[in-house]
Amino acid sequence: MSYAVIAKFIVPPLVGAVIGYFTNLIAVKMLFFPHEEKRIFGHRVPFTPGAIPKGKARLAKSAGKIVQDELFTMEDISGKLLTEEVEKPLIDKAMSILDEDIRVTGAILTGSPAKYDKLEKSFVELLDVKILDAIKRMNIPEVIRQEGHHMLDEHIQASRFLRAFVPEQLVDRVMTSVGEKMEEFIDAKAPEMIGEITASRIHDLGDRTPLHVLSQAGYDPDFVRAKMTAAYRESVVNAVNSALRRINVASIVEDKINSMSVDDLEKGVLAVMKNELNMIVSLGGLIGLLIGCINIFI
Repeated sequence: MSYAVIAKFIVPPLVGAVIGYFTNLIAVKMLFFPHEEKRIFGHRVPFTPGAIPKGKARLAKSAGKIVQDELFTMEDISGKLLTEEVEKPLIDKAMSILDEDIRVTGAILTGSPAKYDKLEKSFVELLDVKILDAIKRMNIPEVIRQEGHHMLDEHIQASRFLRAFVPEQLVDRVMTSVGEKMEEFIDAKAPEMIGEITASRIHDLGDRTPLHVLSQAGYDPDFVRAKMTAAYRESVVNAVNSALRRINVASIVEDKINSMSVDDLEKGVLAVMKNELNMIVSLGGLIGLLIGCINIFI
């Protein structure tokens, strides 16, 4: 093969390929290099620093805005938490807890059987106080006095003999005395009696499951599941919305990128775009080769 043939048909495509390849390679390298601004005699050297180091602050700000507005939205996060793969196991677990004895469920929710027993005792004491307060507000001694007086008075009025020998003042004194005795009995015995009854009932209730108790109240398991699912979904939406209002995602991303060194930023970009950047360099060589081939025929 003669030198003329090589010079005409081989050299131009090869030169074009080399120029195209190294031109794109230099362009890709200049995305990151040099990392810092270079100066000669106090004047900045053009194209220093590289494009990405120079525009790092703008890149960080834009990346933060994109992440917050497009990638980290309330709908996206809620959507992930509300998928069947996430939601169903949680609801199933909650339903299984409700299908345990109330004492077991209480121990799970409070953290230990001892804490549940303490909570049960506090509830019994509170219930005792409320029931005793309700009884006292009913003013049973006064009710007994008035109703008893009325009943005795009816019997007395129905009998001529009693009307003659039982004066109304005697009836009033008797019923007042009965009322006072009842009040003394309530003060002395009611707290203990109420405590025993409520403690027994609450303790017996612990052998049942929450689902059984709810079922007796007219709420079947399907209804409970539906309500729990609705509550879970509402809680997720509210929690995510509240969290995103408090967390400035854009600022976090911006600060994170700004705090990265150029070396780390380069590694991060190359980890994602290395193949694509290599393809751009190779494409430069291919385009140069094609241009060189075209030049043969011009």
